[in-house]
Amino acid sequence: MNHHWPFVLLSIFLSVAPNGWCLTNGEEVCFKSIVNSCNDCVRSGPYCAWCQQLNFTKAGEQESARCETRFKLMERGCNEEEIIDLVSSQQVEKNEPLSTSFNMQEPIQLSPQKISLRLRPGRPTTFSVSFKRVQGYPVDLYYLMDLSFSMRDDLENVKGLGQDLFAALKKITQHAQIGFGAFVDKTVLPYTNTNKKKLQRPCDENYQCQATFGYRHVLSMTPRIEEFKTKVTQQLISGNLDSPEGSLDAMMQAAVCGGKIGWRNSSTRLLVLATDDGFHMAGDGKLAGILEPNDEQCHMSNTLYTKNNEMDYPSVGQVAMQLEKEHIQPIFAVTQDVEDTYKQLSRMIPKSEVGVLSQDSGNVVQLIEKAYNRLSSKVTLTHDTLPENVRVVYTPRCDNAKQEGNNKGVCDNVHVGQKISFDVSVTADSCMENKTFTIRPLGIKDTLMVTLSTSCECQCRDPSESSPQFCNGKGRINCGICSCTQGSVGQFCECSIGNKDEHSLRRYCLSQSGMECESHGDCVCGRCQCHTTASGGSYYGDFCECDDEHCEKFQNKLCGDCPEPPSVAAIIGGSIASVALIGIFLLMLIKLLIYVKDLKEFRKFENEKKKSKWAEADNPLFQNATTTVTNPTFTGE
Repeated sequence: MNHHWPFVLLSIFLSVAPNGWCLTNGEEVCFKSIVNSCNDCVRSGPYCAWCQQLNFTKAGEQESARCETRFKLMERGCNEEEIIDLVSSQQVEKNEPLSTSFNMQEPIQLSPQKISLRLRPGRPTTFSVSFKRVQGYPVDLYYLMDLSFSMRDDLENVKGLGQDLFAALKKITQHAQIGFGAFVDKTVLPYTNTNKKKLQRPCDENYQCQATFGYRHVLSMTPRIEEFKTKVTQQLISGNLDSPEGSLDAMMQAAVCGGKIGWRNSSTRLLVLATDDGFHMAGDGKLAGILEPNDEQCHMSNTLYTKNNEMDYPSVGQVAMQLEKEHIQPIFAVTQDVEDTYKQLSRMIPKSEVGVLSQDSGNVVQLIEKAYNRLSSKVTLTHDTLPENVRVVYTPRCDNAKQEGNNKGVCDNVHVGQKISFDVSVTADSCMENKTFTIRPLGIKDTLMVTLSTSCECQCRDPSESSPQFCNGKGRINCGICSCTQGSVGQFCECSIGNKDEHSLRRYCLSQSGMECESHGDCVCGRCQCHTTASGGSYYGDFCECDDEHCEKFQNKLCGDCPEPPSVAAIIGGSIASVALIGIFLLMLIKLLIYVKDLKEFRKFENEKKKSKWAEADNPLFQNATTTVTNPTFTGE
C-alpha cells in the first residue's frame, strides 16, 4: 500500500456499515491485523476466512496471506472446500404450537420457547418469532382508588359500578377477576395534618370519613360481583393536606405483593389507578425527614402498608421496572386537569394507557374498556438484560409495524386469533460461552429463552499423523501449514537448527526473490546467518548489510567493532521516560509561574493595605442603645 496506506485505511473505516465489516456497496471486508494462525484470522473480523490448502502460499510469502475474505481467497486459487469460514448456526430446542383458545390450561401465545445460537463474533444471525393472541384469555383487574377528600363524588359512583364493570369484562373473557385497593398519602407533616383529632377525622364535620392512611388493600382478586360491591360500599372518604398523593407507594405495593393481591399466573394483569391529582415521587420524603430509599419489597401487615412513614416514595423508574417484571399493565383514569402529567408518566412506563375521567367518574367503565383494547391490540417484543457485547434488533412482520429503537419491535391493531411474527437479529461482538437472555412480549408471561455461544476456534481438517510429504517427517499439518517439532524450522520443517533457538536466527533474507546476504552471511532456512569478522565482531542487519564503509560513514568505526542493533525495548522505554520527565518539568514550571504571580499579587495587596488610613469619627446617625436620664428630685445625697 506504500505511502497511500493511511488514506486507504480511512476510506475503509468511513465506508463500514453498522455490522463493522461490510462496505456500503455490499462487499465483505477482512481487515486483519497480526495473523499467525487460523484462530488469529477468524478473530480478526467477521468476514475473515482462512485457506488451509497445502502449498497455497508462494515462496517467501507470509502465512498471513491465507487470511482474507472467502471471495478473495477463491480468486487467488484456493478451493472452496479448503476455506475455513466460521458461520453462525441456530437450533430450536422447544417449539410447542400456538394455542387457539383458553381452555383452563396454560396457553401458548409465543413460539418458539427455547433456542440455541452459535454465532460468529461480529456477524449477525436472524431467526423468526411468532405470536398469536388467545381467545378468552383471563383478565385480572385491580381497581386502585384515590380516597382523598376531592374524590368524594367519584367514590359514590364507584360503589355502584360493580355490575357494569363485570359486564364489560365478560365481553372480553369468561375468566375475569377484580380486586380493590385505596390510597391517600403519608400520615406525617407536611402531607397530612398530624393534629390527633384531624388525623382521625381529616375532613369536614358534615362528611363521614375515615382516618388518613397510606395504602390499604381492600379486596383480593375475586370473580364474585357481590363480594366486590359489598367491600367497595364499606369504603369511606379520607383526606390530607397537599395536592400530590401517595399514588406510587400504592402502585409499588400492588405490584410486589402479588400473593396478597391474588394475581393469577396466566392472566392479563390490569391495574386501574383512579385519581384527580398528581403524585409524590422519590426525594419528596425528605420534606418529612424520611430519608430511607424505597426497597421495592412488600410491606403489608393485614391490609395496611406498614412502611408508609418510614420509607421514601419510589421513583418512577422503580415502579416501571416492577410493573414490567410482574407483567402488570397500568391504566391511569384521571381528571382532565392532570391528564398531561399522567401522559408524561405513561411515556416512562411500558404498556400503559391514560384515559380522562368525567367529574364524577361516571365514564370509568367505558374508559377501562377502551384502554384495555388499546393495550391488548399492541404487541411489543423486547428482552431482559443482555450479556455484555450482545446486540438485538427486532423487525416486525405485520400490517401495522413500528420500530421503537433497537430494543423493541411493535405490532399495533393485532386482533384476537391473528398470527404475527418478528425477525430477531442477534449479534455478539466478542467470544463467549453459554450466555442466556429472555425475549418476551410486554405484559404477557410467555417467554423465549435464548442460549448464546460463539465460534472463535477453527475446526480444520488436518491429518492426524505427521505428513512426511509436506513436513519432512518433522512436524504435522495444522490448518494447511507445518507446526514443526522442536529443532526444525522452515516452511516445511526442512531445516535443523540443532541446539539453537529459532529466534537466534536472523530475519528472512528472501533469497528466493534474488535478495542475497550481502556476501557476509549464508541464507539458512530462509534467514540470513551473518558471518563474523576477523576482529571477532559480527555483521548484522536484515541482509548482513553492515560493511566497513557503512560503519565508517555512520559510526566512524570499523565494521568489526559495530555494535549489535539497539534494543527496541530500550528505545520504547527511553521514549516513554523522556516524555514523562518533560511533562513533569512543564507542570513544575507552570506551578512555579503561578506561585510567583500569586506572591506578587499578595505583596501588592499588603502594600495597599498599609497605605489605607481609616478615620476615627462617630456616625451622626448612630444612637446609643442606652439613655441616661437625671432624676430632677435627686439631691445627690
